Amino acid sequence: MMVAALLVVWTAALVQRPAPPAPDSARRARVLAVLKERVRVMAVLKEVQDSLDRVRGAAYNFRSDLGGASPVVLFNRAQRMHGSCVAADAALVRLDSTVTASYPAGAAADLRRETRALRAALTTCQREYDPTARWQARADSVRAWAPFRLRRLDEAMRRFAQAAVPPRH
Repeated sequence: MMVAALLVVWTAALVQRPAPPAPDSARRARVLAVLKERVRVMAVLKEVQDSLDRVRGAAYNFRSDLGGASPVVLFNRAQRMHGSCVAADAALVRLDSTVTASYPAGAAADLRRETRALRAALTTCQREYDPTARWQARADSVRAWAPFRLRRLDEAMRRFAQAAVPPRH
């Protein structure tokens, strides 16, 4: 009997307590959309970072034993350097379009500036390490200017990495 009375009081207390408000589905949808866009931007940023790592690897390989490398070895290294610069530039184009679509108000100014600067450096890289442009005649001059140009490319990649923090909504 005591248990039954306690059960009745407890049930009455539960009925009187207001139900929690239903979640605002529009707000929840906005939050989910923002999170999906952020994940998409992060995935493209990861792709860019991976392609820039390949550029760094090709640059390191190009620098190794630069003075003693034969023209054939330099040609092979230039092919790899050229290909990695082409791929990194394509990844930056995808990042730029993704960020533009995801953040219509505009991404951080430093990210846009450093993306443009890095794209310019990668375009220069593509032109300078183009293995189709009279390579035998250029091998010695490439050997001479490569350390300086690779240092400039490294600096552009470093500045981009500092600016490549995803913008907040």
